[in-house]
Amino acid sequence: MKKSISLVLVTWLFLPCLGLDVETIKQIRQKAEQYYPQALTLRRHLHQCPELCFQEKETSEFIATFLEKLGLKVQTGIAGTGIKAILRGTRKKPVFAIRADMDALPITEQTDFPYASRNPGNMHACGHDAHMTNVLITAKILSDLRDRIPGTIVFIFQPCEEGPPPNQPGGAQAMIQEKVLRNPLVNAILGLHVLPGIPVGSIGIRTGPIMANVASFYVNIFGKASHGAFPHQGIDAIYVASSAIQQFQSLISRFRDPKEPAVLSVGKIKGGVRMNVIAEKVELEGTVRTFSFELQDKIAEGIEKILKGLAVAYGITYRFTFSKDAPFVYNDPELTEFFIPVFENILGKNQVQKVKPMCIAEDFSYYSHQIPTVFFFLGTGDTSPLHTPTFSVDEKILKIGPMLFAGAAIAYLEGFQP
Repeated sequence: MKKSISLVLVTWLFLPCLGLDVETIKQIRQKAEQYYPQALTLRRHLHQCPELCFQEKETSEFIATFLEKLGLKVQTGIAGTGIKAILRGTRKKPVFAIRADMDALPITEQTDFPYASRNPGNMHACGHDAHMTNVLITAKILSDLRDRIPGTIVFIFQPCEEGPPPNQPGGAQAMIQEKVLRNPLVNAILGLHVLPGIPVGSIGIRTGPIMANVASFYVNIFGKASHGAFPHQGIDAIYVASSAIQQFQSLISRFRDPKEPAVLSVGKIKGGVRMNVIAEKVELEGTVRTFSFELQDKIAEGIEKILKGLAVAYGITYRFTFSKDAPFVYNDPELTEFFIPVFENILGKNQVQKVKPMCIAEDFSYYSHQIPTVFFFLGTGDTSPLHTPTFSVDEKILKIGPMLFAGAAIAYLEGFQP
């Protein structure tokens, strides 16, 4: 804690040395304003062309062309459709990365925008069109300020954040496996996600875990069928499943430290063949959200113990699978404390909110368990929720994101101590 506080004080006292002198901030703001009309065009084009996980071919080609015109060294085809673009400044090191995700969701858009999705059944309902635009405009701003950059900046455009097909790694995992954080070796990485409920012009940030571990569980309960009039002749899988669901919740209410956030939700239950037949089989599917690996393992063990107890009590058999889908997003404490005053200097102190950990997930988490990272939420104000057919962003954020990304990149590269 003392070390983090000292770092914040140093940041404030020597802010000009970190590249955020008044003139630099003025330049960044002017360029964000200058490129705002282009940002609108970019975002609306990307919004019209949503593509699903690992299918972002048109999106990838569009982004690569834009970056090549800026004079960046562009590598395509990483993990299929991923892109890595390198901006060399006045020195090769240190190396700072900025990441955007590219994929859309299988949702039918229900807006009346003239730039609504032209791909039926697909929609940018999670703001990835805005994420990409923010990073593209950041690349343009920093390309203009190339002579001001004492290091290297890597722009990462990642496929398949929203979840991969079964038995495949997601976009972040796949890009890391293909060495996106090497050649050059990335020292730190920054990312964001738009979020309704935070005012436009404000961000949400915290040190440590900011988004949750995500695990999925699948339970098959096998009983014995009988006529509904003679339940004693069978083993009712539905009855046992209902008991299992109730007992699972005790893992949150009675076996977890109340100070540690966690969620267990059963989202799907399927069983039975008709109303007068005792069900022979029930399928359950659910999600577990935690902020430590220890609690995640404890809940998995607890589910297994409950099922074993039900097997003894009722004579059922079962099959249980617990899949760890993504780790929690971890904000490096020192790096986060370094960036908070940088962001406050750009937006104003009152616009940088300290948020509680959120049980939503992001596969940016895989980067955060490889190298120092910071991830923050960019407020979109009072909009429809994420992942809904009417979701959109307040387009003023297309000025704000690039200012934060560009300012953070310069501050990090000038303030980095190898």
